[in-house]
Amino acid sequence: MDTYTINFFVTSAISAILAVFLVRSRRLRLVAVPVVPVLHYCLFYNFDSGLIGGIFPLLPPYVGALYTAFLFRYFSSFGKIKDGISAPEKKHALIQGIFACLGLFLCAVYSKTIPWAIDTFPLSNVEAVLFTVFAGANEGAEEFVISSFIDKALIPGLTLFFIIEVILIAISIFLAKKNGGFKDFLWGWQKIAAGAFVLYCAVISLVLPGIVASAPFKALFQRPVDSELYREHYAHPDSINVTATRQPKNLLVIFLESMETNFRQYTPEIDSLFGQSGFAPGGVNVAGTSWTIAGITGKLCGIPLNMPMGINEYVGKLPTYLPHAHCLMNVLAKQGYNQVYAQGSSGDFTQKRDFWRVHGNVTIHDIEHYKGAGKIPDDYKVFWGFEDRKLYGFVREELDSLALLGNPFAFYMLTVDTHQPGFVDDSCQAQFAGTQGVLPKSLRCASFQLARFLDWAEQRPWFSNTVIAVMGDHAMPSLSSKVKIPPDDTLYWTNFMLNPAHPVPQKQRRYSSFDIFPTLLEAMGFTVEGRSMGLGRSLFSDTPTLLETYGQQVLDSLLRERSIQYDYFLMGK
Repeated sequence: MDTYTINFFVTSAISAILAVFLVRSRRLRLVAVPVVPVLHYCLFYNFDSGLIGGIFPLLPPYVGALYTAFLFRYFSSFGKIKDGISAPEKKHALIQGIFACLGLFLCAVYSKTIPWAIDTFPLSNVEAVLFTVFAGANEGAEEFVISSFIDKALIPGLTLFFIIEVILIAISIFLAKKNGGFKDFLWGWQKIAAGAFVLYCAVISLVLPGIVASAPFKALFQRPVDSELYREHYAHPDSINVTATRQPKNLLVIFLESMETNFRQYTPEIDSLFGQSGFAPGGVNVAGTSWTIAGITGKLCGIPLNMPMGINEYVGKLPTYLPHAHCLMNVLAKQGYNQVYAQGSSGDFTQKRDFWRVHGNVTIHDIEHYKGAGKIPDDYKVFWGFEDRKLYGFVREELDSLALLGNPFAFYMLTVDTHQPGFVDDSCQAQFAGTQGVLPKSLRCASFQLARFLDWAEQRPWFSNTVIAVMGDHAMPSLSSKVKIPPDDTLYWTNFMLNPAHPVPQKQRRYSSFDIFPTLLEAMGFTVEGRSMGLGRSLFSDTPTLLETYGQQVLDSLLRERSIQYDYFLMGK
């Protein structure tokens, strides 16, 4: 039985003891209704249930708390059920019991769905949720979501339902015999079922205010303003001179899913490389960059990923994905670079395919591509697609092929094994058996696999003329509790480079995803006018970044503003 279920029953039992004493007194009986849920919540919340911050940890405790309150109210009123009911009444009670069972089943499944959703998706990140739901960005992940839901929510919920049913029946029979005869305990189940539906409504009412009251949601419906941020600080790539005195280097960008410098106890290889060539202390999330496609957009385009709600032309799916924003891929396309992007999942999820196609017409190699090329079977499916180990193998072949074409190349890849809740490759299960927990083990495996790949790259003839940039796509606060990171620690996504054209500055900086765009260009040997691109400032320069200029809170507020400049990126007007 998992920790979540154990905590549920332990806190329920403690609450039950209090409820028994309260319901004995007519004067105190009503006190049980608010007191039992509050006690249940307080006890449950303080257990290490692996939940994340924000409003969502309130939901499972309230599920258990309200359910427990109705359960105890049922127990206290059991003695009022009369013997000798008629046949129609029994039939009516049976119907009530059936609907009560259905309600209880839904309640049990829902109580498991909440922690599953929190463990699988960034539900604490309102921006990511809004983008995924309203921008039609959830294509390509249906199979994983469904299979994961069945394994982590439906089956455990069904198990929990049967456990509760057995307990209810056992207690009901015991109470019936104690009170002189078998009573129609199905009558009491109706109350529990009603409580489950009331509970569901209560949960929804708790979720909605948290989203509607959030700054990202309010920003969706603002009227566009002439943004100070873009007016004074945005360096349009088309108007910036990018030159090179000699042939610039190739580029290999490795986006590591959710990889932070805070994970150093599980990622010794990455920590060592970061110590030698990292931009300390690492990058931080700012508004519009805190989930995968948003982090990639920020790093390669120098702008956040904001929702275009309220713009009639962009209701629903983004048809061409910020078509008027110019990104690193556009710049390199003009310089004659062959460009490829590779990942082990579907390119349709969060519209990554559209993103790479419209910016530099980058060739996309995703799970559909590798199936079509015969690299993996058509019915193959692991985690979000296929393992990072296989992706690294395919990338080895593709890099060698690109190097033979003669033109400079830029290769981008995204790992996925460390996406919450984590996936451990079979090759790492035994090797890192001493590491406890799925996520810690997946982090350990990811660090090892990256190191092996970089060791291989060092032996290739193209290595010395290639900048290899390794960075986390974003930091993920919800992972902190799973790897015992103190909740008040600042989270930094990792960021280091091999073979840059300039030495990596050995000083601490406050920077965000935007600053990667010009930094990569200068690392490749390009001279960038003003040392700025988009909202980013090169980390090889002493120019203050926007995070250093404004600070986190003010910058986030400015980034979320609906602006005429950002509308231009969407519509060109």
